[in-house]
Amino acid sequence: MEQTTGEAIVSKTLSVSAEEKPKKSFLSSFFSTYKIPLLSLVLFGSFTLRALYPETFHFGFKRQKTYRFKSDSLGFFIGDINFFMNNSYDEAEAQIVQLFPEKLQKKVKKVIRPVLILCEKHQLDPFWVLSVMWTESHFKHDVTSKKGARGLMQLMPKTYMSLLAEMKQSGYALESDRGEDYLRYHYGHSFYDLGYSKLVSKLRNLEVGIFYLKGLLEAFNYNHYYATVAYNMGPHWTKSRLKNNMPVGKKNHYLNKVLKNYYHITKTLSQNSNVTFIPRI
Repeated sequence: MEQTTGEAIVSKTLSVSAEEKPKKSFLSSFFSTYKIPLLSLVLFGSFTLRALYPETFHFGFKRQKTYRFKSDSLGFFIGDINFFMNNSYDEAEAQIVQLFPEKLQKKVKKVIRPVLILCEKHQLDPFWVLSVMWTESHFKHDVTSKKGARGLMQLMPKTYMSLLAEMKQSGYALESDRGEDYLRYHYGHSFYDLGYSKLVSKLRNLEVGIFYLKGLLEAFNYNHYYATVAYNMGPHWTKSRLKNNMPVGKKNHYLNKVLKNYYHITKTLSQNSNVTFIPRI
């Protein structure tokens, strides 16, 4: 049967279109066929690496190389703080642990990273916090005093709950609420030594204590001596003494212990960093 002129044109057009239709590349065809198996393989590989190397393999978390403290963040002394800027995370932590008596070093090693991370977060002197912690709990995270004070920072349950509620109501982002993957990556050995639940509990006690210290420091016009006394005796007692021109910190056993601990921790750094101690009140 002969084609009409119109039929011939249509036939020719369809033939050309078929010939000119681009062919799929091999890679495009391969990926479209095996897309799901490939994605499954990548995910499986990622989880396998994380299982094998949990401390180094992570999903998107990044950590800066050094701790960063402002020059006015330090407490009982002032001076050069190149110690933090010139040392990596691990180097700074290891050197600070070595500043403590040998019998305490194992306990300090378990808390040093949480202390430094949280002190950096709040821009609070970590040596001051370590001195208070040494005085309060001797770095025992599960200790309870005769009066009922608990944890590393020895907070009374009523004070702890009140501060925690205040932090949450103000929308404050607690470090302990950042999630298991985040804590595993950022806290390393502390995470594996304690486990997730105990680390969360320790971080909360520590951060609430640091938050309290920072609040006291602000309330007493950044006087670390008054803030230290207030942490032990209470802010109302301390303010009342000051208001009535009564001495605060004179012959105070608690403050003396904190200062003694602070000096012990920082004396080597002070000699090496051109640090000058603030005169005693």
